[in-house]
Amino acid sequence: MESAVSPHRAIIEVGPETVRRLCCGTGTIVDAEMRAALEAIDDRVALVDGRPVAAVSLWRTVLRSLCCEDSDGLTVVHPSWWPPSRVGVITAAAPEPKGTELQPRSWLLTQSDAGPDATVVVEIADRLVAVVAAEVAAVPRTMAPTAVASEVASLVAATLRGVVVIDASVAGAAVLATSIAEMVREGGAQTVIEIDAARLRQLGRGASRPELTSERPLPTGAADGSRSAVRRLGWLAAASIVGTLAVPVLGARSHHRAPDTPTAAMTFLVEGQVALTVPANWPTQRLVGGPGSARVQVTSPSDPEVALHVTQTPIAGETLSRTAERLKRAIDAEPAGVFVDFNPYGTSAGRPAVTYREVRAGHQVRWTVLLDGVLRISVGCQSRTGAEDAVREVCEQAVRSAHAISDGTKPRPQGSK
Repeated sequence: MESAVSPHRAIIEVGPETVRRLCCGTGTIVDAEMRAALEAIDDRVALVDGRPVAAVSLWRTVLRSLCCEDSDGLTVVHPSWWPPSRVGVITAAAPEPKGTELQPRSWLLTQSDAGPDATVVVEIADRLVAVVAAEVAAVPRTMAPTAVASEVASLVAATLRGVVVIDASVAGAAVLATSIAEMVREGGAQTVIEIDAARLRQLGRGASRPELTSERPLPTGAADGSRSAVRRLGWLAAASIVGTLAVPVLGARSHHRAPDTPTAAMTFLVEGQVALTVPANWPTQRLVGGPGSARVQVTSPSDPEVALHVTQTPIAGETLSRTAERLKRAIDAEPAGVFVDFNPYGTSAGRPAVTYREVRAGHQVRWTVLLDGVLRISVGCQSRTGAEDAVREVCEQAVRSAHAISDGTKPRPQGSK
């Protein structure tokens, strides 16, 4: 008599650098489709061997190829710092919508013996390190590794959580993970757990059991908080480090389609030392008066209260934390209530940024401040109060593509996700 196979949920890891099944077998896709899917996570169309394919359709194919035949549902694990627009692509592509659940990576990383309620998760990615507790904070990997580790350790200490889980499963993360572990121990962490690729697969196999995924509640703060923080911070700029297409540029896919710009044609705007993508039919003007810094304003032709603002400031050797300090001093000097929701460690679609909101009569502007080389770039996304959807998609495109250029050069592609 044959023994019945215990049902399990298929656990698939999506991003930041690979797509693979964790619950059983090898289950890693190493081909053009996987690479194209990751590169197109912010776009409507992907290129596979030179052929255009709808991004959602490509993701549906990738996810279906990794599902287990005997599985009882599917759990997709994504980076905790991914914004709703990226998570929305995976949700739309789910091969079994009713049997699919999406979880932040922090959820999987706390499927251990450590008390999840007292755990802070450190996720190391190619361009940033995310610290996930009650909120999601990000430290850019633009400094020396020891400086990155020190800043991460400070953020970890501020969470007042005694258990630290460090995700060192991505390629090239081991050295930085060791440095972070040493510094957080010196900061008083009671327990430090480093998760390599093998341990991540073990966690995936454990989480595939139904009793762990369907009955175990999400850890307080580590998972619930990460999603609320991503909702709060992620849409603001959607400043992921991604490739940009040559002019014209297809509008990026967003989980929440902006009613003012359905699949709007995009073009590059080059102003001074900054290049970014904006709607091709939105007029541009330079503003040197009124409140705020001198800037370029790109305004919707259908609503004058919907606009993008772009400013740039040369800097030399400045870090994002130093930028945050300067901005905070300037904001504190302004009347109360004008600049609110200041976040010195924001993360938007995978790109660390300082974020805040400017409140004016009749509208608000959500600002994202980025560093690229020796330039500080600020992108403001203006909308009527309570009507952020009108600018959401073009805001994501603009901040995602904003980068510094040199005189006489063309807009350059951004890096990886």
